[in-house]
Amino acid sequence: MAAERRISDEDLRRLRLLAEAGEPPADLALRFGISAVHVGRLLRGEQRPTIAGLDPDVVRADVVLAVNEFLAAADLSPADLVRAATARALAGKLDACVSSSSAAAAAATPRLAAELVSVLAALDGGPRAPDELDALQARRAGRLLAASASADFPKPPDPRRHR
Repeated sequence: MAAERRISDEDLRRLRLLAEAGEPPADLALRFGISAVHVGRLLRGEQRPTIAGLDPDVVRADVVLAVNEFLAAADLSPADLVRAATARALAGKLDACVSSSSAAAAAATPRLAAELVSVLAALDGGPRAPDELDALQARRAGRLLAASASADFPKPPDPRRHR
């Protein structure tokens, strides 16, 4: 079975609007160059589900703008120029995910944000004072370590329960 053509978020939005207006799935399939079966899966949310209540026309992401402002003030080495290009690419993807109403984009957002923070931290180079995020991450790491330790060393059975 051949893979279906991937349609953009904008095309998917148009497809769903046209379907709501009453255009038949067969006509939508021809218009967008996909099968009627694929149209049905998209309309039912079996593929490319959306997040209810999120209006992508209202959501505005400015990660690229913020990253560009951050990088403009930085004195970059040749290696940092590569990291800066990576940061800009990640920022563009993050903006696209934030502006999308798709569930896949929402799922990708935290990973992209973490990667962007990591790249920007590598640019900064020098030590910095811990902030609230560092404190949250330290508490989470402590909880995970405690949970891991208790899983590795289960408590012995209570002799009173086995009589």
